[in-house]
Amino acid sequence: MHAVVYEVAHKQGWEGDVEGELDMIVEGGKQTEGFLSGLWLSDGTTGLAIIVVESEEVAQAEAAGAAVIPEASITLQSAKVFEVKRTA
Repeated sequence: MHAVVYEVAHKQGWEGDVEGELDMIVEGGKQTEGFLSGLWLSDGTTGLAIIVVESEEVAQAEAAGAAVIPEASITLQSAKVFEVKRTA
Protein backbone atom coordinates (compact mmCIF):
# COMPACT_ATOMS: atom_id res chain seq x y z
CA MET A 1 0.00 0.00 0.00
CA HIS A 2 1.08 3.54 -0.69
CA ALA A 3 -0.34 6.95 0.18
CA VAL A 4 -0.26 10.26 -1.61
CA VAL A 5 -0.05 13.09 0.92
CA TYR A 6 -1.09 16.44 -0.50
CA GLU A 7 0.00 19.43 1.57
CA VAL A 8 -1.93 22.62 0.94
CA ALA A 9 -1.89 26.17 2.26
CA HIS A 10 -5.11 28.06 2.85
CA LYS A 11 -5.46 31.38 1.03
CA GLN A 12 -6.22 34.22 3.44
CA GLY A 13 -9.82 35.31 3.31
CA TRP A 14 -10.96 32.05 1.68
CA GLU A 15 -11.08 29.91 4.82
CA GLY A 16 -14.79 29.13 4.41
CA ASP A 17 -14.11 27.21 1.20
CA VAL A 18 -11.18 25.10 2.39
CA GLU A 19 -13.18 22.12 3.65
CA GLY A 20 -14.88 21.78 0.29
CA GLU A 21 -11.55 21.95 -1.54
CA LEU A 22 -10.01 19.23 0.66
CA ASP A 23 -13.18 17.14 0.21
CA MET A 24 -12.75 17.46 -3.56
CA ILE A 25 -9.21 16.07 -3.39
CA VAL A 26 -10.37 13.04 -1.39
CA GLU A 27 -13.48 12.53 -3.53
CA GLY A 28 -11.32 12.66 -6.65
CA GLY A 29 -9.07 10.03 -5.10
CA LYS A 30 -12.03 7.67 -4.87
CA GLN A 31 -11.95 7.44 -8.66
CA THR A 32 -8.33 6.27 -8.59
CA GLU A 33 -7.51 2.69 -9.51
CA GLY A 34 -6.91 0.64 -6.35
CA PHE A 35 -8.33 3.32 -4.01
CA LEU A 36 -8.49 2.06 -0.42
CA SER A 37 -9.19 5.10 1.76
CA GLY A 38 -8.88 8.83 2.04
CA LEU A 39 -9.06 11.56 4.66
CA TRP A 40 -8.12 15.17 5.18
CA LEU A 41 -6.88 17.27 8.07
CA SER A 42 -6.71 21.01 8.62
CA ASP A 43 -5.40 23.33 11.33
CA GLY A 44 -6.86 26.51 9.88
CA THR A 45 -3.80 27.60 7.90
CA THR A 46 -2.55 24.39 6.30
CA GLY A 47 -4.18 21.15 5.32
CA LEU A 48 -3.34 17.61 4.35
CA ALA A 49 -5.33 15.30 2.11
CA ILE A 50 -4.28 11.66 2.19
CA ILE A 51 -5.25 9.09 -0.41
CA VAL A 52 -4.28 5.44 0.15
CA VAL A 53 -4.03 3.15 -2.88
CA GLU A 54 -2.90 -0.41 -3.51
CA SER A 55 0.23 0.24 -5.56
CA GLU A 56 3.22 2.55 -5.62
CA GLU A 57 2.87 3.04 -9.36
CA VAL A 58 -0.64 4.43 -9.03
CA ALA A 59 0.40 6.63 -6.10
CA GLN A 60 3.35 8.02 -8.08
CA ALA A 61 1.08 8.79 -11.04
CA GLU A 62 -1.41 10.57 -8.78
CA ALA A 63 1.32 12.66 -7.15
CA ALA A 64 2.83 13.57 -10.52
CA GLY A 65 -0.54 14.85 -11.74
CA ALA A 66 -1.42 16.80 -8.60
CA ALA A 67 -2.76 20.28 -9.21
CA VAL A 68 -5.42 22.71 -8.05
CA ILE A 69 -7.10 25.35 -10.14
CA PRO A 70 -5.90 28.96 -9.60
CA GLU A 71 -9.36 29.95 -8.34
CA ALA A 72 -9.19 27.41 -5.49
CA SER A 73 -9.14 28.48 -1.84
CA ILE A 74 -5.93 26.52 -1.36
CA THR A 75 -2.51 26.36 -2.96
CA LEU A 76 -0.78 23.04 -3.43
CA GLN A 77 2.52 22.97 -1.57
CA SER A 78 3.50 19.37 -2.29
CA ALA A 79 2.26 15.91 -3.20
CA LYS A 80 4.46 13.13 -1.85
CA VAL A 81 4.24 9.34 -1.93
CA PHE A 82 4.77 7.24 1.19
CA GLU A 83 4.72 3.51 1.79
CA VAL A 84 1.99 2.54 4.25
CA LYS A 85 2.84 0.05 6.99
CA ARG A 86 0.27 -1.39 9.35
CA THR A 87 0.95 -2.27 12.95
CA ALA A 88 -1.20 -4.18 15.40
